[in-house]
Amino acid sequence: MAAPSRTVAVIQARTGSTRLPGKVLMPLGGRPMLSYQLDRLRGVLPFPIVVATSRLERDDPVATLAAGAGVDCVRGSESDVLARFGAVLDAYAPETLIRLTGDCPLTDPALVLDVVAAHQARGDDYTSNVFPRTFPCGLDVEVVRAPALCIAIAEAIDPDEREHVMPFVYRRPSRFQLGNVESGFDLGHARWVVDTAGDMANVRRMVDHFAPRDDFTWREALDAFPVTPLGRIGVTLRRAMAGDAALLLELRNDPDAVRTSKTGRAVAPEEHRAWLAARLESPGTRLWIVQDGPVDVGQLRVDIDDGVGTVSISIAADHRGRGLARAALSAVQRALSGDMQITRLHADVHRENVASRRVFEGAGFTTLGETGDFLGCEWLQVTGANGREQA
Repeated sequence: MAAPSRTVAVIQARTGSTRLPGKVLMPLGGRPMLSYQLDRLRGVLPFPIVVATSRLERDDPVATLAAGAGVDCVRGSESDVLARFGAVLDAYAPETLIRLTGDCPLTDPALVLDVVAAHQARGDDYTSNVFPRTFPCGLDVEVVRAPALCIAIAEAIDPDEREHVMPFVYRRPSRFQLGNVESGFDLGHARWVVDTAGDMANVRRMVDHFAPRDDFTWREALDAFPVTPLGRIGVTLRRAMAGDAALLLELRNDPDAVRTSKTGRAVAPEEHRAWLAARLESPGTRLWIVQDGPVDVGQLRVDIDDGVGTVSISIAADHRGRGLARAALSAVQRALSGDMQITRLHADVHRENVASRRVFEGAGFTTLGETGDFLGCEWLQVTGANGREQA
């Protein structure tokens, strides 16, 4: 092993994927896909790169490939990938660790450096570009401080949190300081990752377009292969912005909303502006404006902690009684189906708010019990934890 480094980039890679077995060794740009990814990163990233694979015999070729590329390889459990990352901590004693995956061959080294810079500037425990996801899936970068990862290694017992490495940290924003880097575009539905044969064909088209260059940027790729917007049917959700402060304050201070809130009081504009600024910056909050066509009709918010997303929704008085709340809740359930930060959704509904209770029950939420004036409801079908297969 090399000498200790303040920052280490780890690419986890294995051959045992079930959707596309052996994908990291499949040809891409005239070489194995993992080699292509390493060639894009080496010489640009100013810190060591380590390949983390399993100790199974079938992953010997991964270790051989890493050695041939002059890259260290750490081997460990196939399923307990978190422990593999712990072995990197033991070998390098870094202050910061970057997690990349071998099914993201188009990883842009400049984007990696951007996320690292944001992480260091803010002093976060964990910084990524996926919560919320505004880059194409396949450009994922996760950066974590070693002490936070050590806590995860020591305390995580959920198999999902052991396999996917970072969920123990990013599902607990009340315990760890989280940060996020956004693209400035709504590109989260684009697939530049390799999970299936179709994904591989798509990425090969992109690589062949730029051949023999390997150093094209993600923005060049976006120019060459524009992302088609999602089709919009019925109620839609758009990301809330600072300019929505007046609308959100009006919804918050609606008499019915105040009456059924946990505080039972209206909020002053100054307090609300400070609250909104913090929410918009937090990777532990998803805040949307509900739209009916071009008209803003309400808000929907999900606050995340310990893997649980607590939902609150409000529709402007002039637009109630039209099924918009139910449609918005269905939209957010779809939007969160691939969000690995959330394992289930929860809602606290005031006993007097019969209409809201019906909305959540109609969406498949189950009533758990009462706490004071509120009924607790949960929806257990969030599939974010299994949205992407381990590389």
